[in-house]
Amino acid sequence: MATESGSIHVILVDDQAMVGEAMRRMLSDDKELRLTHVQDSTTAHAIIREAQPTVVIVDLVMPELDGMHLIRKIRMDESTRDIPAIMLSSESDVHRKVEAFQAGANDFLVKMPDRLELVARIQALAAKSIAERELRLMADQLQQQAVALDEANRSLQAINISLESDVSEQRERLRSIAMLGNELALIRDINILIERLLHEACHILGADAGAAYLVDGDHLRLMHAQNESMDDQERLEQFRKSAVHIPIDTTSLVGWVAKSGELVNVDDVYDIDPDQPFTFNTAFDDSTGYHTKSVLGAPLVGTAGQVIGVLQLINPMQANGERRPSFTDDDMNAVRHFASMASVSMQNAQLTRSMILRMIRMAELRDPSETGAHANRVAEYALVIYEGWANRQDLSKEEIAAERDRLRIAAMLHDVGKVAIPDSILKKPGKLSDEEFAIMQGHTMVDAALFDELLSGYDEAAATVVRGHHERWDGTGYPGLQELDRDEQGYLIYPDTPIHEGRAGSDIPLFARIVAIADVFDALGSARSYKEAWPEDRILELLKKESGSHFDPELVEIFIDGIEAIRTIQHRWSGNAGTS
Repeated sequence: MATESGSIHVILVDDQAMVGEAMRRMLSDDKELRLTHVQDSTTAHAIIREAQPTVVIVDLVMPELDGMHLIRKIRMDESTRDIPAIMLSSESDVHRKVEAFQAGANDFLVKMPDRLELVARIQALAAKSIAERELRLMADQLQQQAVALDEANRSLQAINISLESDVSEQRERLRSIAMLGNELALIRDINILIERLLHEACHILGADAGAAYLVDGDHLRLMHAQNESMDDQERLEQFRKSAVHIPIDTTSLVGWVAKSGELVNVDDVYDIDPDQPFTFNTAFDDSTGYHTKSVLGAPLVGTAGQVIGVLQLINPMQANGERRPSFTDDDMNAVRHFASMASVSMQNAQLTRSMILRMIRMAELRDPSETGAHANRVAEYALVIYEGWANRQDLSKEEIAAERDRLRIAAMLHDVGKVAIPDSILKKPGKLSDEEFAIMQGHTMVDAALFDELLSGYDEAAATVVRGHHERWDGTGYPGLQELDRDEQGYLIYPDTPIHEGRAGSDIPLFARIVAIADVFDALGSARSYKEAWPEDRILELLKKESGSHFDPELVEIFIDGIEAIRTIQHRWSGNAGTS
């Protein structure tokens, strides 16, 4: 972890001077660690509140105020409740450990620990603490983006008021854009949002086709593409799902838009003036037989003035289906307003995605199998299953779109509750005891507790998925209907014995049944330090075998029918297996 010298401040609370001196010697070789020893436990909380250390280490047995009471006191104070705490004890007892975790300890060590283990535990908790602070900062930024969205909507509404009283096509366009802004602000997933943005842009501007890109380093990454007149929609879907990256330079029109931040309107991309600072990349036309003529490229500019993406609209159409010669000045004016509105919505969604990936990164620190790529694959597999299921139902397009948005975010968060499981259990190489397995099972309920305020449909969907994705169709999964109790301070109390009675069949929520299949498929198909990746045919054979016992048989059938889409998703994320 990259830190400045002495930037990790550790406060040790232990009444024995010799323990403090031993700890100081153990940590002295690590320049990023700075130790403060407090011997009086009755004054320790005031010192911790004033110093705001990165990590505290508390001895279990002390005169006046013991370690359990001190940690509870730390957790009850709003100014110190988020500081990671390690309980230090001279004895290793499972019940003592459980009691310490229930009191609010983040870790438990038997003194005196190995120096390397001690440093590693401190650094892991420090990384978690830093990540949580960044999450809070992102939440503040999200609120600022919401204010910016309100200002953008007010600006668009002011433009509408200033227009002439006659209801012209251009006024209707701007009114549609202004109304659309509030609706799009409700979409939280960046992929779902971009699909909707591109669809609406093509509809409002009358474009036959279009593509949306996000800036990814020094490249543009294709996020979505659509084409109304292309006969081979299957080929378009393959192109849409492929990992297309375009350099931000003069070798393409969209690359130049991203580089310059300028709106570009070209009447004929096959007859570009040689003096123009860009060219047109014909790769899509060459591979599909489609003929691109007129192109309107609009930069998506963030609130700080940076280009965050590019919207490309292709071949304007008349109402009767005939092509228009080119995009007009009115089209350019409309797309400027659309891009302004879209940029704010996209930044909101990007902040949401960043917060989700930060939470996944926190889980990855504890369990390396929980990566951003794993979460994205599980989320996209889940959408394939849901869309196949929705096509069998009598659902409106609006309902399907809203559910896709909620499902994608919920699926990405399916295992974030693992951050609450102690390393001694999560990384134990041997078989877990009943008490340890009960704590491991409890992570689904801890997960759900993160969203138990149910402030929105997203919270409800996330709680449903994280709680229920370990249920089994035959009822032998967990956690069933069991709830975690809370102690008098409001902290969750883990169960003492494993859960053996889960929900069964359609009593398990749909989203949880979907993610169960997606999660198992990706986990088995991914190589880990302790296992090789399973071949696809072996995984599909397992899904068929477990259909009706572990998994919903209808959803297994839908998953297997959509295996080509699943393979495309695997390919798209194959290069990101260890990143978030």
